[in-house]
Amino acid sequence: MQPSTDPIPIDVDSPPLPSGASQLPTTIACLARPVPSITPDLTVDAVGALFRRMRRLHDLPVVQSGIPVGLVRRMDFMDIYLSQYGRDLYSRKPIALFMDSRPTILEDSTLLEDASRVITARADRHASSQAFIITQERRYLGLAWTMDLLEKITDLRVHCARYANPLTLLPGNVPIQEHIERLLQSQRPFAVAYCDLDHFKPYNDVYGYKRGDQVIQRLGRILVECAAPEVDFVGHIGGDDFIVVFENADWPERCARILAVFAQDVPRFYSEQDRAQGGIMAQDRSARSQFFPLLSLSIGAVVPDHARCRSHHDIATLATDAKHQAKQIAGNSLFVDRRQGILNLPPAIAAT
Repeated sequence: MQPSTDPIPIDVDSPPLPSGASQLPTTIACLARPVPSITPDLTVDAVGALFRRMRRLHDLPVVQSGIPVGLVRRMDFMDIYLSQYGRDLYSRKPIALFMDSRPTILEDSTLLEDASRVITARADRHASSQAFIITQERRYLGLAWTMDLLEKITDLRVHCARYANPLTLLPGNVPIQEHIERLLQSQRPFAVAYCDLDHFKPYNDVYGYKRGDQVIQRLGRILVECAAPEVDFVGHIGGDDFIVVFENADWPERCARILAVFAQDVPRFYSEQDRAQGGIMAQDRSARSQFFPLLSLSIGAVVPDHARCRSHHDIATLATDAKHQAKQIAGNSLFVDRRQGILNLPPAIAAT
């Protein structure tokens, strides 16, 4: 099979990044507010004076030698401080005795979605405050609140939806570009798999675009089902072209699973007669009648070298070339680009 002539994905012919789009925050660093901290030996009476003087202060981080060790919540504190005899009994005690010694503490590099999962898992839905502490290299940076976190996550999702592919509702070119750029900037290892259908044009010619759209939608669902939802990213470039950005080390097994599930599902998109003969008669690009086998899936995969790949343009070139190599292998296939010198895998894995 000759390499396809489709444009390079997530690069040429993709819409330009909108103004400010690449600056959308994705980590909780943007949420940190520089709320003044107190030391654990400060007296209860001194903390009470702070709360009385600063009416809009609802949470006080407790920090020792730059490291956060607790959190004082206004309502919980006042329940004790203003109780009968509370001030007389506790005014000279250190605040360390009355602070929350297990507050949620997250590094400023934590992704918004990851922070949401951590906070949701720990949340007390009846708590009077939903503040959490943000650190930078374990040192106190500031406070943040759950509502601000949810607002930022909503902004990101609206942004992705704006550039989603209308057929599959998966992220389109702009979110794909931004996701790859973030991974490159963070120096986190990842693999990119470019997925493309074989013999899709003749299938559309024979069965029609509605049935072709159903095949594309099913492929999108297979990719999402086989990827790890916590870390992997599935994008739809357009047509029958998809990108999967894997952060899990088991991505070769996931690619093999994608190929196996697709091979199992694809026959149902054909008539009984075409299934029996293993393909269809259709015209090729030169208008000559030709036999085309059942649809198959080609995956070209690459593990980028951060020292050599400076932007999503570099990744696009590598992934497109790997996909072209995969399409030269008959049937459902995975081609792994080994030029980066990272993987000890065979150059091609065929799944039938």
